[in-house]
Amino acid sequence: MNAILIFFSQFRFFWHLKSLSQKFMLWIGAQIFRSQYFSRNKKDNFIGLRHLFQITQVQLVLAIIFAILLQVLNPLVLGFYNFTFFKIPNDSDYVTFLVTISGIGGVFIGLYYAAISTIAGSIYAKVPNNIRDLLAQERVGNVYMHFLSFVTFLGISLVSFRVLGFERIELAIPVMLLAAGVGIIAFVKLGQRVFYLFDPTALSYHLFGQLRQFTEMVKAGGYRWNDSVFQRHANKLASSSLDTLETLSDITKNEVHLHGAPFIHLCENLISFLLYYEKAKNEIPSNSQWYEQKYIHKDWYRTDDSRVSIAHQTGTTLQPDITNNKEWVEARVLVIIKQCLEVNLKEARYNEILELAEYIDAYLKLLAESGLTNRALGILEELGDCVLQVISQASESEIVTNEVLEKLAIIERFASMPITIALACRKHIESIDSEAVARRLIKVTWRNDSDIYKHGFPSYYLPRLEWFKPRLKFEVFTEGRKVTPIWYQKELLLQIEADTFVENTKALINEGASLYKSWIAKTTDTKHPWLVGAVMSREWEFWHKVGDQMEIWPNKWSNLSDEKKIEGLPWSEFEFEKLEKASKERQSELLELMSTQNLMLAFLERPGGFPDYAGQFLHTSGEVSFEALLNNEQKLLGNVFKMYLYGCIMRFDSLRPKSASMDWRAQQEFKIAAAPLLDLMELSGYAKLMADYHNNDQLWQTVTGAWNEYFVKRGEETSLSLLAGSIAFTEGAFEIPHRGVLRTNWKIRISRRLLNVPRHEVFLQHSIGSHTEIDHDSALIRIFARELHGSFHDGIDIFMAFYLRTKEGADQLDYGWKRRDLQDSLEREEAKVAKAQGEEGTE
Repeated sequence: MNAILIFFSQFRFFWHLKSLSQKFMLWIGAQIFRSQYFSRNKKDNFIGLRHLFQITQVQLVLAIIFAILLQVLNPLVLGFYNFTFFKIPNDSDYVTFLVTISGIGGVFIGLYYAAISTIAGSIYAKVPNNIRDLLAQERVGNVYMHFLSFVTFLGISLVSFRVLGFERIELAIPVMLLAAGVGIIAFVKLGQRVFYLFDPTALSYHLFGQLRQFTEMVKAGGYRWNDSVFQRHANKLASSSLDTLETLSDITKNEVHLHGAPFIHLCENLISFLLYYEKAKNEIPSNSQWYEQKYIHKDWYRTDDSRVSIAHQTGTTLQPDITNNKEWVEARVLVIIKQCLEVNLKEARYNEILELAEYIDAYLKLLAESGLTNRALGILEELGDCVLQVISQASESEIVTNEVLEKLAIIERFASMPITIALACRKHIESIDSEAVARRLIKVTWRNDSDIYKHGFPSYYLPRLEWFKPRLKFEVFTEGRKVTPIWYQKELLLQIEADTFVENTKALINEGASLYKSWIAKTTDTKHPWLVGAVMSREWEFWHKVGDQMEIWPNKWSNLSDEKKIEGLPWSEFEFEKLEKASKERQSELLELMSTQNLMLAFLERPGGFPDYAGQFLHTSGEVSFEALLNNEQKLLGNVFKMYLYGCIMRFDSLRPKSASMDWRAQQEFKIAAAPLLDLMELSGYAKLMADYHNNDQLWQTVTGAWNEYFVKRGEETSLSLLAGSIAFTEGAFEIPHRGVLRTNWKIRISRRLLNVPRHEVFLQHSIGSHTEIDHDSALIRIFARELHGSFHDGIDIFMAFYLRTKEGADQLDYGWKRRDLQDSLEREEAKVAKAQGEEGTE
């Protein structure tokens, strides 16, 4: 064979023939390949056509069924046409009408998808797939397209029925007319709505609907709600929706035109979902696979011996405990909210931030009302730090004097949220009722697995109720009734409530103080005095709200713990005295800070629209100094009074008229300016009175020490003239002095306190009458305590007698005609006592 090939290879025709044969074989192979490719392509096309039929068969079948229904109903409406002025259309009009409506539907479908394609090409071309899916899942547009395609095919079906020989369907005319009207008018509305699709956040409502749907799947009573497979599936779907929301927030954060209202509205919807979700968690089992799982690895030297031995012998590690992360949804949502706060604060969109703050406040309030005060404060700390980091940025100047009013409003809004939490916590504590717990337990049907979630028990009860369920269910199954008494069940639940009560009260005191301390430190370090004032003002209000509710804590704790019957059951320890002490210590610290901040703000000119924090702190310092005198709190007085003295003098300097004119307006301004000095002298005089009352001269020494330091710095002559002039000019007029009611209130409270001074009745000789003698060594106390309705003298008289008149040249000053000389009264009182003692000695 090889020889033959070698022989023929000598000739040219052999190679020509071989070339032709190879081309023929190549052509045969190409034809076979084309036929196989054609068959595969047709097969794929057929599969695609079958898939197309599958996704359209519902509307296709519905349109045909509806056409058949109209055909069946047609004879019933012929009689109606005979009694009306309507004419039965002929075939050409009938077909033309239906074809026209179908054509309009086809045009509208093309126009809508042309608009969607334009939007997708310009906005959604470079976004991830899950964001593009939002556009594809846009509900309103999809519903409209389904409706329009249904109407379009219905018209074609009706024409086909007539072509096939069926009678004309008169009922189809009004039906198609109505459907066409809806399609045309809705197209206008939908066209207007298309412009909103340029904003991807406008499509997020679909995701929130999904999240609610997935949550409903795992709530007690839903389909397969207790099946771990379904729970994990719902978790997976919800996690995917949250992934899309996170991606959407990243896109929004990076697009300048989406920073403002779109991002804010997205976060508002997120918080609205959290409000719904927090309530829904009361109906989700605590061990549900809906919650993401996290591993807690054990300490080898804290684990029991058996587990350590097994791990060592097998050469393995200690198996971690698995627990559910019940805040996995909230954690992912809060990341988005923080991004929104940061972006909009940097862009100075303060009004939008204030709008979002209302939603945050509502969510924190719900958490506290649900018994989750600690969690609410933790979330607020995280968000508040984010706000402060942007607003209270470090300044290169010595101090920031020109603040933006909107910034101050934002700080005040966030600083007021602990107050909201405190009030909501009080509402929760007031709702605690052991008998209400018992009534709910009576209503529970333990044989029904979902019933424990339907009686309004808070989420922190669920683990204990789920522990009850199989045991009580077994009792009902074996005994036909519940054997475990209600009081036993109630006490086990009240133990959980007691733990929550202690945790909430501790969080309110300790975490609240820590939160405000941190914010004050940050605003102080970054040299923003007005922001510091805003935080301090709100903290002072916070402690007042907490102090009011602390009065009900002991009674509520007694309601929880007084009926303990189960021996050995561990209960939390409620340390009310410790919490009260911590609260008072923080308030004392805050008062000292406020007194210092008062001087700082007094040096600054208050911008228009800013609250008068300096005035508030000064007034508060005065009231607190007065309380310290009444209660013999020398340390508190020492921390506050010195700053109060300088603050009053600086307030006088800032309020007094700057012009030399003394018309009635300037006189009125001077009377207002002198009011802080009158407050200061009144309070200083009462320091002497209370020092004698408490037998604690340190109170008086604290006050005089501060005054002495002031006189050394400013000079006695100038200072004495200023004080005397303020007294004479202000109280010389026939009117109630400015802030006179407040000082009168101090005087009344002093009089009430002096009613506690021992006294006895002395009967007069040669008379049936008697008078009261005060049993006290101090002549000052005797003078002020003698009159039941208060002395004619006041604190200013005391200050003048014991301090001002001791200064050189003070007697030559005019203090006004109203001022009585207390020194004369003291001398008469001393002479009277000396005379009485002399008479007793003679006897």
